[in-house]
Amino acid sequence: MGEFSTSAWHRFGHDRTYVVDSATGLQIGYRDNTSGALVPTDPSTARVLARWAGLDAAGVLAPIAASGSTPQPQEPVTTGPIAGGAVTTPLAPLPTVLSADEDLAGRRPGHAARMKAESELAALRADRGRFRTWLGRVVDEKTDERAWRVGASGEATIGRELDGLQPLGWRVLHSVPVGEQDSDIDHVLIGPGGVFTVNSKHHPGARVWVVSRQIRVNNQPVPYLRNSRHEATRAERLLSRAAGFRVPVTSVLIFRLGGGALTIREDPGDVLVYRATKAARRLRDRHGVLTDAHVEAVFAAARWRSTWQPGRGAGQS
Repeated sequence: MGEFSTSAWHRFGHDRTYVVDSATGLQIGYRDNTSGALVPTDPSTARVLARWAGLDAAGVLAPIAASGSTPQPQEPVTTGPIAGGAVTTPLAPLPTVLSADEDLAGRRPGHAARMKAESELAALRADRGRFRTWLGRVVDEKTDERAWRVGASGEATIGRELDGLQPLGWRVLHSVPVGEQDSDIDHVLIGPGGVFTVNSKHHPGARVWVVSRQIRVNNQPVPYLRNSRHEATRAERLLSRAAGFRVPVTSVLIFRLGGGALTIREDPGDVLVYRATKAARRLRDRHGVLTDAHVEAVFAAARWRSTWQPGRGAGQS
């Protein structure tokens, strides 16, 4: 089966060809066969629709006469240094640690999600009683407690995969709390390939569709790219301040899909998107960004909770 499937539509004086992404079932738009115009479902599908229109009979990308434009070539996915090249900044003295600070190196994957699940479970028991709460869990009732519990399980699975990188010179932190609220970063990975904020998503059996500015899960748009970019930007600012040199941070989205499908039509570029079964291997192959000494310096700053609180770095009161 090809990348796209089409269906003809003739009604009310219109002659259209609707285009569907075969891998996900997502309708990406249609071509008006009278005018030749391409009409995407929304802006995120425009370039993919243009790609479909530019495929000739041999499956080779060709200019699109109807729209007057040609598809833009995609940047290849690289496994070398991240933008800006290797970090060569001289190391500053390691930060002084607050005596009351929390060492995050001891946190297990999914720590924050488990705490929230426990809180929701206590609230359910107080509201419904223990028996009704137990019965709801037996039938796998969809509750906030269940959502947090499933999320914690997903983080734990991916966390174990990332922990496997440690013998290769990588450092891993889990459930890193950021700011004064309850937000956290699922995993922070520090190694020869750079520094990464990792966001794990658990969507068993789902169809995930990725373009440069949007991700859809079962055809529904989700804010994962925007949130991941914000997470990496904030982490870069906080870690650079604490470490004493610029620490470039790249965001990573890892999907646990079971029997589902991950289709990347366009590389988001600044956000790496992997399936859980391949993520650790793909990250392991990245290198040439941090020396061993810089890895340890970044980790020495990242492991303390005060580093992640705005206005307070390690050693500040």
